[in-house]
Amino acid sequence: MRALVPRARRHGETLALHASGRLAGVLLAAPPGVTRFPPPPLASQLRTLLGQGLRVARRWQEVFQTLDAERPFEEHAYLATLGVEPACQGRGVGSALLARWLARVDAEGAPAYLETDRPENLPFYTRAGFAVTREIPVLGVPVWLLWRTQAARAGRRSAF
Repeated sequence: MRALVPRARRHGETLALHASGRLAGVLLAAPPGVTRFPPPPLASQLRTLLGQGLRVARRWQEVFQTLDAERPFEEHAYLATLGVEPACQGRGVGSALLARWLARVDAEGAPAYLETDRPENLPFYTRAGFAVTREIPVLGVPVWLLWRTQAARAGRRSAF
């Protein structure tokens, strides 16, 4: 996350919500036409490597390569990360962040794409108009690939 946030701020979109003066949730996304963020600077990569070790770095590389190979060819907006502080979950923070981002995506007329390895996230994203297109294993963990088309946007009722 430490390496992803600066790249998302520079090359994509970063949304945050605060509650009671504290960070409650963050959404990081790439706009249509940006299929992935550029790699972090070498110094950041080296800090991560030294902090996590070569084995962990290799596993992350495998994750990114596997997911990159599955990304749609069609131009789309990409939801890289949506995270909510555990104490704030269930209070609409994630829904508000997602709705704000999807309003921008809809205004651009673009489809949207994301991956999740959390089965409990599937109903949340389905309510927002996403549909599972495929399930793939990544390091032995199931990952669901989700796509949101223009038709899905037009036909969905807002859950937010």
